[in-house]
Amino acid sequence: MLSTADASGAAGRPSNSPGELPRSAVSGAEAVGPVTELLTPHASRARPWHAGPEATARDLAALRFVGEQYAARLDVLAVVLGRLSPGRLRAAGRLGDRTVRQRVERWEAVGWAVRRRMLGHTWVLATRAGLRLAGLDFDPWTPALDRLAHHHAAAVVRLHREPIPSQGGWVSERELWRRRGKASWHLADAALPAAVPAGWQGIDQAWELVEVELHQKARPRLVAALRTRAPHTAAITYYVPAVLHSALSAQLASAVRELGGRPEVAVEPLPQVSGVSCLPEQGGAA
Repeated sequence: MLSTADASGAAGRPSNSPGELPRSAVSGAEAVGPVTELLTPHASRARPWHAGPEATARDLAALRFVGEQYAARLDVLAVVLGRLSPGRLRAAGRLGDRTVRQRVERWEAVGWAVRRRMLGHTWVLATRAGLRLAGLDFDPWTPALDRLAHHHAAAVVRLHREPIPSQGGWVSERELWRRRGKASWHLADAALPAAVPAGWQGIDQAWELVEVELHQKARPRLVAALRTRAPHTAAITYYVPAVLHSALSAQLASAVRELGGRPEVAVEPLPQVSGVSCLPEQGGAA
């Protein structure tokens, strides 16, 4: 699910035990807090006039979303920023296009992000400075055009599953790559905390893996992905275009039967998020 180009975008690959899916040392929501505190001047110390614009908690959370998802289209970023806004704006669901452009221009001016025009859309990518500001230890991502559609669809699924960015427990593909280290389990597109199934003894965490499939896969590849799933996987949810739903559901049901009925697998259509189109006009690999 992760190409070589994507792999080069992840930093630090610790040698974790293949028997467990380790928790991140700092979660998304926890990481924003300390950074915000560091950026907030003490009352007794005035902020230097030459320090540049001060990052807000919304800047940090939005940059974190962009960095974790490799890149974000402007329509996705409008929803992210809208959800991170104070009450009245949050209720509207997204920021206006002009406001989003102004915010991104500010990020560009101070070196936190860059814009790229690709596949007929404007995309925002975090720079190294922006990634570090948001508490992420990834390298800046070099765009791979054949992965953009997949990364965008994954971001839309995240908007669907995590109403407030970084507050739903979403573990991105980039973070899963870091946690996997030298283990050989299949890399999912994301993971979410799940209830520990009854009968699991001595295990205090379980995961729902999230997979985004935009194209039909050969059955052996699906079986291999299920067989080598990450430790403590309680369930897997596949999000697919409507035209693939029936075929992929049948494939996965057959694969799960071959593996003795485990893991629990669900297939859902790609979600609809107001103000965002899920699939770009041009396709990409999944």
